[in-house]
Amino acid sequence: MDTTTRKIKLQELQQNQLNQKMTGIPLRYKGETRDAIVWKIPLVYLIYNKYNGRIGSDVLSYEKQNGELNAEEDSDRKIIEKFLYESKIDRNKITMDSLLKNGQQRYGIVTSDGIIVDGNRRAMLLNRLFHERENLGYSYNQVEHCQYFFAIILPDDAEERDIQQLETIYQMGEDDKLDYNPIEKYLKCKELKRLGFSEEDIAGFMSEKPSQIKDWLRILALMEDYLQEYDYDGIYTRLEKTEGPFVDLAGYLDSYTKRGANVRNADWAYTDVDISALKLVCFDYIRARYEGKEFRDIAKTGKEGSIFFYKDLWEDFLEQHQKNTPTDEETVQELRERCPGEDLSLLLRQRDNTWIEQAKGQLKGNLNRFTRKLEDKRDATKPAALIERALSALRSVNCEQSSFTEDPHIREMIKEISKITWEMKKILERS
Repeated sequence: MDTTTRKIKLQELQQNQLNQKMTGIPLRYKGETRDAIVWKIPLVYLIYNKYNGRIGSDVLSYEKQNGELNAEEDSDRKIIEKFLYESKIDRNKITMDSLLKNGQQRYGIVTSDGIIVDGNRRAMLLNRLFHERENLGYSYNQVEHCQYFFAIILPDDAEERDIQQLETIYQMGEDDKLDYNPIEKYLKCKELKRLGFSEEDIAGFMSEKPSQIKDWLRILALMEDYLQEYDYDGIYTRLEKTEGPFVDLAGYLDSYTKRGANVRNADWAYTDVDISALKLVCFDYIRARYEGKEFRDIAKTGKEGSIFFYKDLWEDFLEQHQKNTPTDEETVQELRERCPGEDLSLLLRQRDNTWIEQAKGQLKGNLNRFTRKLEDKRDATKPAALIERALSALRSVNCEQSSFTEDPHIREMIKEISKITWEMKKILERS
């Protein structure tokens, strides 16, 4: 059903009071609260909002790879339904059971030409129950009510700004935040900024502080830098399960750039070029799905510091990283050309997994070595702790291995150890 037909059908529907489900519903619209009516609308009069905040990353990523989706086309509608269902499968099963037994308990919002502003997931589940009833094992009588959607119909003068504002308020309020994939809130902030809303406006829509919105926009900019680095520009699904490290990294980079109080313990005058190198190194660790303490030891700010705090540690760490971390065997374009008929999302996931398999040993080994050196730096004022660690390590050396006598580097290190311990002994004798 095209736009004009949907609009006519909804206008006709509103001429009959029997189609009213509820009246006097408060709706905040264009700066004022007005009374609205909830209508009983056949789902065939409606189409999904493909840029729904719940699946924005999936749709944008799909369109970047395959071209624009048209919610009026059956084939594209099925793709949107798939994204909506797979966004929260467990939650959707529970909601679908409730819709079957209790009917629609929460009304939605649709435009005057039938685009669903709020309620895409519920509409998808109602459609699923009704149209797939035989596969799901239900009779027509059991799901007859599922062919209708209860919703407020917006006036004709609703513009994109109004629709986005309503969608954000109703979909990303306090009750629903945990029901969304983390990346969606970042993309929603970007879209609202594009439409001219301020951070203060967006904060009001999302029940957040303006400072939080600014942070989210800054974190998204970093995420987009990451995607561009690996030739994944616009493919937001490649950010799955990476929010935590990006939040940490954005904070670290901001502190280093501002030369704030929490980086004053750094022992060198790093430059913006050094900060850029740090960002790229951290991108590799994020791609390898590092997080937590291990990841933070690279760039963490504050009293304890990190590898980046110490010029000698950082330069050696960076040199080993750049020297030994593998590059991708194929560019994304080469991958497209070699596998023209295959799902690009799957190919990119395989590309990442191949790179991780090749890189994880080097990344882990390099970070472990320099984390130990970082611990030594942190304990520089605790000589007993450092000497105890060194003694334990020396006692663990297997001198029976051939490499012990054949490696000239070991001989040089033992000479250095002897020199250091001799100096320590003389200091103790003088005390």
